[in-house]
Amino acid sequence: MQVKKWNLSKDYSIISKWCKDRKWDLAIPKEMLPPLGIIVSDKEKICAAGLYIDKKAKFGFMYGLFSNPKTSKIKLFKAMKLCVQSIEKQAIKNKLGLVYTITGEASLDKLYTKHMGMSTCENNVKSYVINLNKNKYKNLDWIS
Repeated sequence: MQVKKWNLSKDYSIISKWCKDRKWDLAIPKEMLPPLGIIVSDKEKICAAGLYIDKKAKFGFMYGLFSNPKTSKIKLFKAMKLCVQSIEKQAIKNKLGLVYTITGEASLDKLYTKHMGMSTCENNVKSYVINLNKNKYKNLDWIS
């Protein structure tokens, strides 16, 4: 498998397609994704994740694990593990102190805790967003 930094000009269309293939009402808007992200491929693109960085606070937020729904579970697991490892490498390269992420998916919880050694921070958390541009972001299904 190959790992590369994503190029949103080229890779956003595939991420958006994966969201549609998974029956999301809307894909995450391109301008909401961080410039730094990882995409894992084999013969085709398999999965991707973004890394928001605040260098002054030494803090990162991993957003994603977008994935191709047509990929087999075993190949997807290997690709997602590689993607998270690559996000970790980017965080180290950027001298971050920690990377935070969230999920509501049991399979990602298992990947993060059992296979990646990540620590659980909170359980039964509700998340909230302040929509600062209600005209542009009328439908926030992509973030829920």
